[in-house]
Amino acid sequence: MRFSSMMTAVRAQVAAMVHPSALPDSLERMRHERFMLARLAIGAGGLSLVPAYIAWRGRLDLFETLVLIALGLPLLAVVLLSRTGRLDLAHCVSGAALTLFIIALACMTGGTGSPLLLWLAAVPAEAMFFGSRAYVARGSALAVVGLGAVVALQSAGAVGEPAAWAVAAMPVLVASAILCAMLLAVSFLRRHEDELREHRASDARARLMLEHVGDLVTWHDPSGAVVFANEAACLLTGAQSAQLHGKGLFERVHIADRPLFLKALSDAAHGAGHASACFRVLFLADSAGVPTVRWLELNARRIDQAGARNGAAVVCVARDVTDRHARDEERERNHAAAVKASDLKGHFLATVSHELRTPLNAIIGFSEMLSGDLAAGLDADRRKEYAAIIHDSGHHLLDVVNTLLDVSKIESGAMTIEQAPLDIARLAEDCCAVVALKAQSGKVALERVVGQDLPQLVGDRRALKQVMLNLLSNAIKFTPPGGRVTLALVRDGGMIDLSISDTGIGIAAADLPRLGDPFFQAKSSYDRAHDGTGLGLSVVRGLVGLHGGTLSIESAPGIGTRVAVRLPVAGIAATCEPVRIATHARAPRRGFETKQPYRLTA
Repeated sequence: MRFSSMMTAVRAQVAAMVHPSALPDSLERMRHERFMLARLAIGAGGLSLVPAYIAWRGRLDLFETLVLIALGLPLLAVVLLSRTGRLDLAHCVSGAALTLFIIALACMTGGTGSPLLLWLAAVPAEAMFFGSRAYVARGSALAVVGLGAVVALQSAGAVGEPAAWAVAAMPVLVASAILCAMLLAVSFLRRHEDELREHRASDARARLMLEHVGDLVTWHDPSGAVVFANEAACLLTGAQSAQLHGKGLFERVHIADRPLFLKALSDAAHGAGHASACFRVLFLADSAGVPTVRWLELNARRIDQAGARNGAAVVCVARDVTDRHARDEERERNHAAAVKASDLKGHFLATVSHELRTPLNAIIGFSEMLSGDLAAGLDADRRKEYAAIIHDSGHHLLDVVNTLLDVSKIESGAMTIEQAPLDIARLAEDCCAVVALKAQSGKVALERVVGQDLPQLVGDRRALKQVMLNLLSNAIKFTPPGGRVTLALVRDGGMIDLSISDTGIGIAAADLPRLGDPFFQAKSSYDRAHDGTGLGLSVVRGLVGLHGGTLSIESAPGIGTRVAVRLPVAGIAATCEPVRIATHARAPRRGFETKQPYRLTA
């Protein structure tokens, strides 16, 4: 069932339960049937006696003719009801027939002195059977008009002395009046019992539907307090329905959403008549448990017939939309991730094009010089220098491409390592030898601290060498002349601690959380003083993760950076997941300000 259909059905059931006049079709049909059967019996029975009465009396006077007309009018009321379906019009004709009948009999039995005038009270009394003020008002008006007609006829002298038979028939007529009153009373009580029985059945059906529906249905008074809640309260809020009465539901609404909840109830009760809201409730499975948050979508409607029985002013249907809200949040996160990926892609293309353009320009330019007309004027040393530049540029391009491939393999989970026992101290010595010339040319002191009795480490030699070279190259690149870079290796139980620290420019605290993201470069700009793609730490993250290690970085501008890698000695099965980098900001040097943008690159 759709939400709007559910709301319509609940409102109909609530209207029938809170307002006595909201009768179902079955009760209305029963009322029509009884009206028609009673009028057919009265009309047919009365008219069947007319031939015998005419044969006995012979010629009929005016009032006897009015009696015959009054006996035929109920049949006209039946025809009107069957044709039009309007019970009010048919009852008006029937009431007029009863009034005319009483007027004629009263005029025949003494006029204003006739005790049969008391029968006029039966006209509004009979109208009470239909349970509406309009019917009673019409019946009372007919009785007053009838009494006025008798008085007027008496004053005009149209009413003669009562006939001899009228005096003899008076006990019969009074007994008939008493019998009519008894029948009206019995019919009224029977009708009342039928309506009570129908209301109880309607209440039972409504409550059965409300108790078995999966949505939370609540009735609220004009102040917003709950006067009824179905059994779905236990499923959606963790509380029994009685616990939501009064302010129970309001107290379970998340404190940040309470104004929204109250506004929806107020708009429905005193405003447009309907309102909707989406809010959180605290679900408590038991008194000792931790409450969880659930999202409910509320649709509130005003009850126009409210106030007859229990003061309900608003009916609300609340549906659990926690899963839908989670999907919406997931969709928003995916959208944000897609936007971020698009931004990263654009940044990647800009960065890679910058990194590739410089060596490609060198390769093209110097190769044209060596192959063009100017080559004849170059000496051997100059040609050798140009060839070396082309060679170095080609190697730089190869390094960039290899790094991109490594990042792609790591991100896709296709990177594999071959673990074997290796001498980590010897590997560190080889890596320091590789970058020694670069450190010497930059006037950076390179130190190596190795603990005693280091065991062999199970790992991939090529991958660990790439980790060390990337970290050492970064440290040397961002350490100014006169600085120092230190590689330290120590054993800590079943782990090997590899740390590379420098006295370089450091990294701002705002950039630390994003270190290791592909293509991220701290304070990156195209006029930077250092080259790189921003993929070095991303590769290190992946390779350390493949060895089951951890990675942490602490840094501050002007103080330097320390990168710590912890690797298990015995090695583990490859996880294929890049590790998370634990970052810590050091206390910055007092008065230090960065003069130019720096970044951490490969």
